[in-house]
Amino acid sequence: MKSHITDGATSELQVAALLLEHGWAVAFPFTHQNPFDLIIYKDGKVRTVQVKSGTFAENQHTVIKADFNYYAEVDYIILHDRIQQQFYIFSKGELNGRRTITMDPKRHTQQLNNWKRIK
Repeated sequence: MKSHITDGATSELQVAALLLEHGWAVAFPFTHQNPFDLIIYKDGKVRTVQVKSGTFAENQHTVIKADFNYYAEVDYIILHDRIQQQFYIFSKGELNGRRTITMDPKRHTQQLNNWKRIK
């Protein structure tokens, strides 16, 4: 049975695997009352990560709708375009004030699959 919950969990696991490949240790919080899905650690640095997945396409690009202000204190928001199998990595504050984001590789070239943004 497929749902937005399993889509989200699948995206979180895929992001965790990619972070592991980039040398980060990954932990999952025990509760879901946090604005983040993952806690990551590398070289003495602890960071928080929120993962959002999208499967709704509008004008040939995946769209994610969320109140991104809720994640204002999260270090990184990683958006997973499940249609194109792409990841967009946004740093703290980049999505503040947004309620919708269209994952367009031409508009977000700096964020597209750029795992080096996570420091």
